[in-house]
Amino acid sequence: MPRSGLARRLTICYNHRSMSNAGMQQGMKQSMVATAAMQQFMRTLQATNMELRTLATQAMAANPALEELPPQEEDDESNPTAPDTAAARRHDYLLDSLTEAPSLPAHLEEQIHRSALPAKVRQAALLLVQQLDARGYFCESPADIARQQGWSTSLLSKALQAVQDLDPAGVGATDLRESLMLQLRREGEEDTLAMRLLQHHWQQLVQHRYADIARATGESEPAVAGAARRIARLNPDPGAAFSREDNSTIEPDVLVTRKGDELEVTLTGTNIPRLALSAEYREMMAEQADKPEVRRFLSRCFAEGRELIKAIAQRQETILNVAQEIVQRQRSFFLNGSAALAPLRMEQVAEATGLHVSTISRAVNGKYLKCTWGVFELRHFFTADLGGSLSPEAVQARIRELIAAEDPRKPLSDARLEQLLAAEGITIARRTIAKYRDQLRILPASLRRR
Repeated sequence: MPRSGLARRLTICYNHRSMSNAGMQQGMKQSMVATAAMQQFMRTLQATNMELRTLATQAMAANPALEELPPQEEDDESNPTAPDTAAARRHDYLLDSLTEAPSLPAHLEEQIHRSALPAKVRQAALLLVQQLDARGYFCESPADIARQQGWSTSLLSKALQAVQDLDPAGVGATDLRESLMLQLRREGEEDTLAMRLLQHHWQQLVQHRYADIARATGESEPAVAGAARRIARLNPDPGAAFSREDNSTIEPDVLVTRKGDELEVTLTGTNIPRLALSAEYREMMAEQADKPEVRRFLSRCFAEGRELIKAIAQRQETILNVAQEIVQRQRSFFLNGSAALAPLRMEQVAEATGLHVSTISRAVNGKYLKCTWGVFELRHFFTADLGGSLSPEAVQARIRELIAAEDPRKPLSDARLEQLLAAEGITIARRTIAKYRDQLRILPASLRRR
């Protein structure tokens, strides 16, 4: 870019940042800087590769000190067209980011940023949003998150309420029942029979015991059936409209290559932006020695640029370390296939890598691994120990098969599924069946009836 163009962009960015930073206090404490850096790392770790590219594109648009390098294989100094090609790619990615449908976290974060929430509540709400899965449900208890962050009960309550007030209705719940209740509240149906069924008769509802509910509530059985039909029209998967699982192609983040009995784990680097600090702007900062305001502005730009570059590098290192530990502990799976998937908890990987469990959760969520047996989300390799060699994955697959073959007029209840599995030699508690059914995004029997 010509020097006049650099100066023009510097003026635009400086004026914009000067207005947005008006009133900000100087001399931030080191602890606050560390917190900002950690939040930057967590944002990049949580993001998928495509979301990371969007974040990088937005950062480059706002920070004149950041620039993107061409892909490694095309980084040829002897090719005079390489910079123009990189600039064209950057322009294309910017256009793509303007038209691409936002992810669920991005959609929720945008609403929070537009809100009039107090600063502390806004920051807490933004962190809570990062803990939601693709359906909009919490991956871990909000109370546990609050304890980890040192939040007060009041702050958690306000932040959680802010998240649950966002669109789409039903996000910010810990399970299906709570999500359905949030949706009814949004529709102003707080004092309806449908809400009472969810609040006080959930187990009877999922078991289709309408007569028992009618006796307990004093309502007629047709009224209870009508309330159940109302619940059935609610959305069990609030985040479905933002899900990217329907994409025809999933670009894996991690590649596991088998060489005999050895397993090699590498990062693919697909769509990961290669950012650098601009040499032109570094030179310009040296030339602006007599203009303290401009030098301070550029210094902030370089500091923020370095933090983003460092956060992306840490993200990649963390994903690789977690993937390597998963592959080591699931070695039998990668050598022999799905039947050899071993029980594994995030706490085990956290202890082995020296990372927090919440960091492991962010590292595996939405990140994919390709191996001999196909492409799997890293979260796939964490399974509960049911005893013996029984694989939870196999049990879930069998539950899916049984429900797929059921009579839609007489859907299988969890109790009936328990009996059918027991007849096949699979002993599993009814509550575990219900949990697996929820994980498979399958509604209770009473809500599957047609």
